[in-house]
Amino acid sequence: AEPAVTLAIARKQGTNGVEVADAVLARLHAIERAALPEGVQVTVTRNDGAKAVAAVNTLIEHLGVAILAVVVILLVFLGWREASVVTLSIPLILFVVLGVGWVFGQTINRITLFALILSLGLLVDDSIVVIENIHRHLHHKPQKNLGRLVIAAANEIGKPTVVATFTVILALIPMAFVTGMMGPFMGPIPFNAPIAMITSLVIAYTVVPYLAYRWLKTKARRVMAEAAKPTLEEEGAVESDRLHRLYVRLFRPLLESSRKRRLFIGAVAAVLMLVMLQPLWQFLRPSGSNGPLSPLGVELKMLPDDNVSTVLIEIDTPAGTAREQTGRVADAVGRVLARNRYVANYQTFVGRAAPEDFAAMVRGDAMRRGPDFAQIRINLLDKEERHIGSHAITQALYTELKPVRSAFPGTRIKMLETPPGPPVRSQMMAALYGPDYERLRALAEQLRKRSYPAVYGMINIDDSVGGDVTEYRVVVDRDAAMSAGLAPAQIAETLRTYFSGRLAGTVHEPGAREPVDIILKLPRAARTDPHLLDALYVDGPSGQRVPLSTVAHVEAVTADKAFYTRDQYPVVYLAGYMLRSSPVFGVVSLTSMLGGKDLGGGHRLSVGNLGFTPDEPDNITHYQLHWLGEMRLTLDVFRDLGAAFIVALLLIYLLLVGYYRSFVVPFVVMGPIPLTLIGVFPGHWLMHQPFTATSMIGVIALAGIVVRNSLLLIDFIIERRKSGQSLEHAVLEAGAVRLRPILLTALAIILGSAVMLTDPVFGGLAISLIFGAFASTILTLFVIPLVYFRWQRGRMTMRA
Repeated sequence: AEPAVTLAIARKQGTNGVEVADAVLARLHAIERAALPEGVQVTVTRNDGAKAVAAVNTLIEHLGVAILAVVVILLVFLGWREASVVTLSIPLILFVVLGVGWVFGQTINRITLFALILSLGLLVDDSIVVIENIHRHLHHKPQKNLGRLVIAAANEIGKPTVVATFTVILALIPMAFVTGMMGPFMGPIPFNAPIAMITSLVIAYTVVPYLAYRWLKTKARRVMAEAAKPTLEEEGAVESDRLHRLYVRLFRPLLESSRKRRLFIGAVAAVLMLVMLQPLWQFLRPSGSNGPLSPLGVELKMLPDDNVSTVLIEIDTPAGTAREQTGRVADAVGRVLARNRYVANYQTFVGRAAPEDFAAMVRGDAMRRGPDFAQIRINLLDKEERHIGSHAITQALYTELKPVRSAFPGTRIKMLETPPGPPVRSQMMAALYGPDYERLRALAEQLRKRSYPAVYGMINIDDSVGGDVTEYRVVVDRDAAMSAGLAPAQIAETLRTYFSGRLAGTVHEPGAREPVDIILKLPRAARTDPHLLDALYVDGPSGQRVPLSTVAHVEAVTADKAFYTRDQYPVVYLAGYMLRSSPVFGVVSLTSMLGGKDLGGGHRLSVGNLGFTPDEPDNITHYQLHWLGEMRLTLDVFRDLGAAFIVALLLIYLLLVGYYRSFVVPFVVMGPIPLTLIGVFPGHWLMHQPFTATSMIGVIALAGIVVRNSLLLIDFIIERRKSGQSLEHAVLEAGAVRLRPILLTALAIILGSAVMLTDPVFGGLAISLIFGAFASTILTLFVIPLVYFRWQRGRMTMRA
C-alpha cells in the first residue's frame, strides 16, 4: 500500500462520455511526462468512457453476428436470391430506426443497442413471410406473368401479416409506462421495437415485392421451363418436401383420433403445470424458501448478477473507534486483496467514502464520514483476462476475509457489488415502525443478531441504531467560575481554542502556490486524555492563571444516537445483502419467521409492504416491519410489467375481435400464449439463470410473436374453408403450408437473440425469446389447428 491522491472527473450533461474521457487522458499523459516528479505514478482506476466503447463495440459485433445468422437461415431454406432480398431490407430498417431515434434525441448506448438486437429478430419477420410466400407460389403455382404472381403471393398473406405486426407492437408499447428508475432503463425497447416493426411492414410490402420481381426473373423462367415435368402435385395438395411430410406424419394421427388428441392436449397442459412449479416450488416445498435453490428450481430476482470490473468493500468499526484502528482493519483487508490473483489494484479511503458511482449516490455514501468508517474500491482484471465473473470473485473474497472478521469481531466488513440496473440503498432493506422508538432500537438489534443471520446467503447485516459511544463532556461549575471572575462563555472559548485550534498566521514554503496556515492547538494525544483539565489554565480578570479543573470537570456519558424519520414517521432501518441467494427468498423467509412475532406487552410484529402498492405505516398502536430496497423495487417493476402485459393482451384481443368479427376466435388465436412458459422456465433452469425483469420483457414480446403464428394458421384455415375445402383438409394443410414461414421467423428470433445470451443483464431476455419461441412455435403448429378443429367440429355437431 502506498499513499495516493484520487482525482475524480465527471462530464457535463449532454456531452459525449467517450470524447471527454479521451481528452482527459490525453491531458493527463501530457502532465505526467512534463510536470510530475520522479517516483510519482499515475494509475487510471476507473474509465467509464473505455467501458462504454467496449460495450458498444461488443454489441455492434453481436448485431453483425445476428444479421449474418438470419442471412444463413434464409440461404439454407429459400436460396441466395430470396435471402438477398431480405438482407437488403435489414440496413434500410435499421437506418430508419436510428434516424427516428436521432430526431427524438436518443443516444447510442448499451440499452438502445440491445433494443436494436431485440428488434432484429422481429423486424425481418414480415419480409420473411412475404418472400417465403412468393417463393412458394413461384415453385407450386407458377405463371408466366411474374408481376401478377408476386402481387398475388404478397396479397394472400397481407391481412394476417398486417394484423400480426400490430399485435407485436401492441405487446411492446405498454412497457413504455413502467414507472420509477426502471422506466428509463427499459424505455428504448418500446420506442425502437415498434418503429422497427412498422418500418419492416412498409418495406415488406414495397421494397421486398419490387426486389423479388427484379431479382427472381431468371429463377421464374427456369421454374416455368420445368413446370411441365411431373414433379409437382396437384394444386391445393400438401407440399411433399421433408418438413411437410414429417408434419403430416405427426399431425394426421392427432387429427383422426379423438383419444390421441385428448392425450396430447392433456400432456401439454400437464407439462405446463409442472413447468410453472419451477419458480414456485421454492415457496411451496416442505422445507420452506430458506435454503439453497431446489435442484430443478428457477430463481426469481429483479436483475441478475452483473459481471463488472469493480467491487466495493465498506468497513464499519465500532462507534468511537479511532482512525488509526480503522486504518489497521483496512490494512488487514488490503493484505487479503493483494493475494487475490483477480485484483488489479485497490484504493483505501479511511474516514470518508470512495469517489461516487450511481449506486453510491443512491446509498448516500458521500455523506458518511468519521474515524470509524472506511471504503476500499477494488478494480478487477479486465473481463477478457479472467475466466470467472465478478460475482464469483466477490463470493471468494468474502470467504477469504473470514480471518479478518474474526480478528476484529466488532467490525462489519461489507461487500458491495455494482448493480446492473437501478440501484437501491440496500438490497434487503426493512423499515421498523412503532410507538416506542427505544423499543424499535432494541427490536432492530435483536433482529440483526438473531433473525437476519438465520437466512441462507445473508451478509452485510446492519442497522441504523449504531453502537454506544462514550462521550466526554466538559461541565462548567457556574458558581466556581463566577467566584473566580470568569464567565462560562469565556471558559468555553478557551476550551475551543485548545481543542479546535486558533489561526496564528501563515508561512510561505518554497515552491508552494499558496501560504500555509499556522494553527495552534493541543497535540492529538493530549486531546484524548480525560485528565487534561488538570494541566490547563485560563486567564482570570486580574491576569491570574486559574486551573480549569477548579471551574469545570469532565463527565463520561453515552452519546445520543441518530434519530431517523421516513415520510415523517420515526423509523429504524435494517439492512442486508443476499450473496448466494435471491432477495425474494430472503424476504419470504424473514416474513415467515417474523410475522406475528410476540414483542411482549400485548404487541405483535406485523410484516407488510408486500403488495403492488406501497403500504402506509400505522405506528400509533402497532409495531410493523415494512420491506423496502430491492423487494419493493421488484414488486413495483413486476406490477408495471404485469399491468403492461394485461393491457397488451386486452389490446390484442380487441384488435382480433375487430379483425375476425368474432368474440371466440381471438381466444383460440391467443390460446398458445401460456405455452411460451413451457420453454421459458426450463430454459432459465438449463442456463442457470434467474427469472428477472428482462426475462419478463421477453415473455411479453413472445405474446405478440405467438399470436402472429396463430394468425397465419387460423387465417389460412378460414381462407381454405371459404374456397370449399373440408375442415380436416384445411386444418392439415394450414400447418403444412405455413410450417416453413413460421419456422423461419422463429429461427430468426432465436438466432438473432442468441448473441445476447452471454450478457449478464439481458441474458434473461434472450433465454425467454430463444426457449419460449422454440417451445411455443413447435406446440402452436399442433395445438392451434387441433383446438380450432375441435371447436369447429363441436359447432357442426350442435347445428346438426
